[in-house]
Amino acid sequence: MMKPVRWSIVTATLVVAASLQAQQPGSRIAVMETAFQKIGDATSILDAKQAGYAGIQMHSGMPDQIRKKPIDSSVSLAIGTDPSIVSSWKQAADEHGIEIISLCAGSLNRCEIWDRDREVAMRIAKQTIDACHTLDVHVMLFPFFGPSNFQTDDDALLGVTNFMEELLPYAKTKDVVIGIEAPVTTERVLELMKRLEFPEHLKIYYDTGNLFSKEDIYETIRKFGRQHFCEIHIKAAGHAVIGEGQIDLTRLAEALDDAHYDGWLVYEANRDGRDPVANRKGIEKIVSLRK
Repeated sequence: MMKPVRWSIVTATLVVAASLQAQQPGSRIAVMETAFQKIGDATSILDAKQAGYAGIQMHSGMPDQIRKKPIDSSVSLAIGTDPSIVSSWKQAADEHGIEIISLCAGSLNRCEIWDRDREVAMRIAKQTIDACHTLDVHVMLFPFFGPSNFQTDDDALLGVTNFMEELLPYAKTKDVVIGIEAPVTTERVLELMKRLEFPEHLKIYYDTGNLFSKEDIYETIRKFGRQHFCEIHIKAAGHAVIGEGQIDLTRLAEALDDAHYDGWLVYEANRDGRDPVANRKGIEKIVSLRK
């Protein structure tokens, strides 16, 4: 009669150990699907598995019409009209054991969100939030690399503030955090967040490669990573592969430790090239250097 009990104890121990291992920082390494030169494509999930990642950030889509100026105000994401697309992502994630950690609304880079493109930008943002909700994903990356850049223009900052005031209640109802990724200093993003009274569902989506030339990334992560970051893009500076360029991996690991950051570390390719496997190994080195 004792054997079944002993087996039960061993089994339970293994299950708990596996669960704890899955929660360790080293298991929270993901890739943005654009590293595979794909957008909103369920096959990216198998690519992530084959490249050795535990998670993936999916792109919510880039309609052809959004590349034309002026943008037609009726433009919509395919995921907003065809639920089978998001269902195919979920099916692939379940099949391959890869977690969809966040969605990137990359087409917002084409929009001036506070003026001429406000209507279509709001639609794209809400459709991406809806997809997050369907997938039980809690982070949406909102990029500001196009006409909505608000680094120096105070009117632009005011426009972004007004847009977020309208969007944030919707994100809250869906339990989705909006992560702002922008080629602007962290202090500038914090100014936006202060104007909005630091809402719970608005955070910084930090990118090491984008910000390396603009600020001390190690000090910024150390100072703000715990309270204000939702996820981090680990991107090389001056090279295609993290660890072989200008970023000091030891200092980066120390900064992450000092910030007590335990979220996902997400590889995003830069203009120097795409190498998902080499960059995954670079991020693993960062993890190995952490205490």
